[in-house]
Amino acid sequence: MIEVILDFVHALKNQAHILPLIKHADLQVNIEANGIGAIMVFYNGEISVQAAEKEQLARYKITGSQDAIKLLLEGKEKLRELEQSGSLKVNTPLRTSLLLESLFYLTKPDHYLEKII
Repeated sequence: MIEVILDFVHALKNQAHILPLIKHADLQVNIEANGIGAIMVFYNGEISVQAAEKEQLARYKITGSQDAIKLLLEGKEKLRELEQSGSLKVNTPLRTSLLLESLFYLTKPDHYLEKII
């Protein structure tokens, strides 16, 4: 789970055309699958990952199965489609959901691009 999140962060940092989407962002999103989670922090054009601790509460939360989270972070499925199908539970305002959906869908981990090339 954490490896998939780190792959996403690495891919996002390497795709300069997507970074303007988070230029002024100030978000903390807790992503949790099967009780294992991490917090993705978007702040002033940077992204980092922190371990999710019991005492630490992120403002926004995405929960679901490990498979659904993996499909989301690999850009294979859209956030709102996974939410509508019941695979994910998303606790964010619509504007934040659309921003996250754009980031997840446009950012593909590097090893997927290698298969295409």
